[in-house]
Amino acid sequence: MSRQSGTTHDLRRGRVRQSLTTSDKKPSERLEFWQEVVCKKYVSASAETEVVDDEFSGSLTSGELGPLVVAELDAPLHFWSRTARHIQNDGQDVFIVSLIQQGAGELSQLGRSARLGPGDLVIYDTAATFDYALRARTQLVKVPRRLLESKLDRPTDFLARKIDCSNPLSSILSELLTRCLDIELSREPGPSIAKRLSNAVVDLVASICDLERDGLPEVQTSRPLERVMRFARANLDDPELRPEALAAAGAMSVRSLNRLFSTLGATPMRWVWSERLEASRVALMQGEVRSVTDAAFAHGFSDLGHFSRSFKRTFGMSPQTVLRK
Repeated sequence: MSRQSGTTHDLRRGRVRQSLTTSDKKPSERLEFWQEVVCKKYVSASAETEVVDDEFSGSLTSGELGPLVVAELDAPLHFWSRTARHIQNDGQDVFIVSLIQQGAGELSQLGRSARLGPGDLVIYDTAATFDYALRARTQLVKVPRRLLESKLDRPTDFLARKIDCSNPLSSILSELLTRCLDIELSREPGPSIAKRLSNAVVDLVASICDLERDGLPEVQTSRPLERVMRFARANLDDPELRPEALAAAGAMSVRSLNRLFSTLGATPMRWVWSERLEASRVALMQGEVRSVTDAAFAHGFSDLGHFSRSFKRTFGMSPQTVLRK
């Protein structure tokens, strides 16, 4: 292990934990340090503040957790802005989850605005411009786009929408993030545990959003189909999942169910089949399962040979190849 400039490296595993703070800088250098180092470290953006240099005090502690970057930021009022130039220059393609611990913030993106207080959560997209006025201690998680999209339908529905502190899962996520930032995973089997923890974090974020989805204005028109899809995804492990069960979950007839799915160009069971294949692929990629057999049976497949052939036909490679990557 080696330490330099607040950075801890596990040289064997490539994991990095870094702490950046203005406390050890000259008063006249603090704001410039924050703008040039801290704001660019987590995601490229400009920062302005009305706080004078010698009163500005901020810190950012971040650590890798599998494919995620978990962080805690603490700073006085400053205005964080990501422009088209920033997007073009750094090319980050992630969603960021911000969970306010103390203080307040206001995030604006895609014509929406969310005012946040303690315990409130918001998601924003680094592929789109945003403004974030922040005077807070907040937990942050960078989630690769494809990973969140594999767990949550249309995450863009939630961009710049406040999920307030009444959500019963937010406090669980906050505690998990605190533990993940502090935990030591340098010894075997650290990398595999980090993957599992990262999946737990993303699953929690997706669950928090799912609890809020029915309240979104856009969902009102597609609520029956959304209800069926959520039920199906929650029961992909059930090999007996049939159109009758899906129809019952949506409080409709099988005929109405077929009509709904026809708008997607699919039948209910063809859609379920594709969801099972995608979920098994993600499980293999993220190390959620130890074998191809586990992946198949955990997602409702009872014939291992049929699963392997369908997987290769759909994704162009065998499930064994994905597992070994």
